[in-house]
Amino acid sequence: MVSAIPMATTASAHVKWFVTCNAADDPLPPQAVFTPTFWLFSALFVTVLYVGCAIEQTKLGASLSRLLDRWTAPLHERTDGLLRAVAAVSFTLLWADGDCILTPELKGSSIWLSAIQVLIPLYLIARATLPAAAAGILVLYGYGAASDGLFHMLDYPFFLGLAAYFALSVSQNAKLRAFRFDCLRWTVALSLMWPSMEKFLYPSWIAPILAQHPELTLGFDVGTVITAAGVVEFGLAFALFWTPLVRRFAAAALALLLFAATFDFGKMDGIGHLMIIALLLLVFADPGRKQASCRPAVAPLVGGTTLLAVIFLYAGFHTLYYGSSPAAVAPLVSGAALALLTVSFLCLPGLAHGLRRAIRRRLLLWLIERDEAGDALTVQRPRNLATPRHVTRSERLVAVRTHG
Repeated sequence: MVSAIPMATTASAHVKWFVTCNAADDPLPPQAVFTPTFWLFSALFVTVLYVGCAIEQTKLGASLSRLLDRWTAPLHERTDGLLRAVAAVSFTLLWADGDCILTPELKGSSIWLSAIQVLIPLYLIARATLPAAAAGILVLYGYGAASDGLFHMLDYPFFLGLAAYFALSVSQNAKLRAFRFDCLRWTVALSLMWPSMEKFLYPSWIAPILAQHPELTLGFDVGTVITAAGVVEFGLAFALFWTPLVRRFAAAALALLLFAATFDFGKMDGIGHLMIIALLLLVFADPGRKQASCRPAVAPLVGGTTLLAVIFLYAGFHTLYYGSSPAAVAPLVSGAALALLTVSFLCLPGLAHGLRRAIRRRLLLWLIERDEAGDALTVQRPRNLATPRHVTRSERLVAVRTHG
């Protein structure tokens, strides 16, 4: 477990920035992915996730949350300004490079691309022009999808979240303004979760990086390091979807890993990940508006099935996009079935709780109706009998509410 964390530095480097990858390569078959090493690290992931969720619901977890709230309050209060400043710096660096669209491997040198890249920082200065900056980001993302393919751009949905954040910043609706940061956090998680599948399905893409940086293996074989890197990257990215304290520590760990990777992979990696590092720091500073009440036992079930579902869906969509449709049916169906199982794990605890409440309510109403039916026979007795009238349970409840 201790060795898996430094080995995860491999996961922090974006493979396509340093190695020439043929997107049309066939992914590994499932039997080659689901090795004993994969199951070992997957078990480690779900165990750590369960322990983190269990700690969050203790007094220690509450104390840690309050402590983090105090420490990160200055950063959280400046979320909007910091996000606009870092985005302005990032797009200015893209414009100064003159050869990139949004990331180092997305190449484009048109004059109008440079014009959009230099206009986005200017639009970020004033709040009224933030939707224009969002439109510029969407144009660059669309151009990247047109030039390099939509499947390739699925590695970077956080640009869509960034555009949504800036577009909703001028809204007068409080709910929309509150939703914008959640949307940004979800897209950052997807941006890290989706590319982690390359470690499982295309280990040959990562092997050259480890050959150039053998110190990252810590003496382990290359296959073990690649599998560990994939599980750690996926696990930390998945935690960004989960409860407040768990996602805050996951964001801090990811930010540290991305920052540490710049010492091994250079300024290209640092500049390319600058925006994501800033977003992760803001997720770390976000206390969350409402403490989630998800049971710790649900976390490993959802996390494990999500890992398997994303592996199958990635392989299926890749085969569908670059290969033949019949070959994509099996992984897509398997991924969809696992996704439905994940949703059921999320919904069943809530349904069980609602069912228990409905049963208790129905039982209480039945007892009250039975009590009132018995009292009706008592009221119909002759008046010369001095038998006192029994007060029903519903009447007692009404009396209590009336007199406070």
